[in-house]
Amino acid sequence: MPHVIVKLYPGRSAEQKKQLAHKIVRSVIEITECKQKSVSIEIEEVEPDDWAEKVYKPDIINNKENLVVTPGYNPFQKRDGYPASDRIPEFKIRSYQASDESAVIDLWHRCNLVVPQNDPQQDIAMKLKVQPDLFFVGTVSGRIVATVMAGYDGHRGWIYYLAVDPDYQRKHIGRRMMEKAESELQKLGCPKINLQVRTSNKAVISFYKRLGFSTDDVVGLGKRL
Repeated sequence: MPHVIVKLYPGRSAEQKKQLAHKIVRSVIEITECKQKSVSIEIEEVEPDDWAEKVYKPDIINNKENLVVTPGYNPFQKRDGYPASDRIPEFKIRSYQASDESAVIDLWHRCNLVVPQNDPQQDIAMKLKVQPDLFFVGTVSGRIVATVMAGYDGHRGWIYYLAVDPDYQRKHIGRRMMEKAESELQKLGCPKINLQVRTSNKAVISFYKRLGFSTDDVVGLGKRL
């Protein structure tokens, strides 16, 4: 029983909407091999000023799993992606190199990512054995100011050790590191990304929600081997 919802800016005539609906119905019948009486079409007009909050955020950002065609625009960004005041021209993202270890670990300490049960040197060594090409650092004039580890197990993608130097936070560097990780995972065919955040870390949870992540109704379990 296909039901198709079309959302668009106001301005199309009733005849245009009727033609659009008929063409959609014909395509649905042909491709899904259903009967015409099973198909329904809804056309909803959304004002341009409301598009970002009423369409782009709920239907695109928060619905990535079901999105078949991804748009090539983002109403939450400026034309060049980031406000001019927040751009850092020297900022670059590259793959992790062995010589980066001490700087990366120092950064993780500055960002409070190192906890007693995790050995950062061991974590790096393990990553270099499995998909080392998904370990990235962000630099400003050669100085490492950000990191992100990504992984893909053939079913889901994972994000670890996203860190941004406190001196460079709120400059969209974290977002750019995540965009890099997501882009590389998409190239591998990854359909969804998972990550874990301590429930007490409200600021980080808010950051990920702004990027389109949502809370899954699951319980995170772990077992050390």
